[in-house]
Formats: sequence, C-alpha cells, structure tokens
Amino acid sequence: MPITPFHFGPGAAVKALAPRHFSFAVFAFSQMLIDLEPIGFFIVTGAPIHPYLHTYLGATLVFLASWRGGRPACEWALRAWNAWLSPAQSRWLAYEPRISTKSAGIGAFIGAYSHVAIDSIMHGDMEPLAPFSAASPWLHAVSLETLHLACVAAGIMGVAGLFVMRWRALNSKSASAKQP
Repeated sequence: MPITPFHFGPGAAVKALAPRHFSFAVFAFSQMLIDLEPIGFFIVTGAPIHPYLHTYLGATLVFLASWRGGRPACEWALRAWNAWLSPAQSRWLAYEPRISTKSAGIGAFIGAYSHVAIDSIMHGDMEPLAPFSAASPWLHAVSLETLHLACVAAGIMGVAGLFVMRWRALNSKSASAKQP
C-alpha cells in the first residue's frame, strides 16, 4: 500500500464488528510503526523496500512492540484528542481513553499481520515468509485496483457501522433522559 491509509479501511471494519474487543488506535499505531521501514529505506537509499518488518517474523516484533508500547502512547493520544474537542464535537468524536490489554493485543495483532498480508499482494520486493522462504505466494493474487477498492469499501462500511452504533447510543441516552 502507498503508506498506511489504505490499511485503515479493514481496521475500521473490524472495529465496527468488535468495538469492545479491538483497539483501532493500537491497530493504527502498528500500521504506522511497520511503515517506518519503507519510509526509512526511502530516505536513506531512495527505494522504499520492505526487507524486515514486512515479514511475518518482523510483524511479530511489531505486534509485541505495539501491544506493549502502543497502548500507553494511544491512551495519551486519545486523552489529547478528547481535550481538543468542543462539547458538541465530543458527543460524536470522543473516545474512551482507556484501552484494555486484550483490545490492545487484538488491535496490535490484526494490525501487524494484516499489514504484511495486504502488502504481500502488491509489493514484489517482499518476502513475507523470510527468513524461512523467499517465496511470495500472494503476490498479485488480486489486482491493485481490487485490493484498493476492497480496503476503501471495508473502510466505508466500518465507518458507517461505527456511525450507526454511535447514533443509537446517543439516541438511547437521549430517550432514557426524557423518561420520568
């Protein structure tokens, strides 16, 4: 993927399906952490290559780092985000700044491994099974257009699902507040 944003679509869909058990913030943290590799190589060499973190072994390191280090970083970011919002904005956009260990682990796990899986389809320089194999069995399994469309569609469905859940929660609070 061209640097992380397309990866966020599937994460939004998972968040909509399992909102209490999946930290989108830690998922996004792992996505950004793993993409530091091609960004760093691009700055140093001029080529955005994917040799280490874009393997399932590298994803394991990103998963562990994101699960432990991403949780406090993301909790801080959520507190800062919530403080930045106006009261009207916070009705729709504020999020609980506490992330459970379980939801952080699931977010980090899905983030790290899905990143490698998705990028394995489009990047010819990847060896996702390294150091055990140089094979890239999923390369071009679907067209780039299909891959991008699937990620965008997952994002649209995920955001729509999250919007409906927030709308229902706000309406149920409003209805219960009106009852004597």
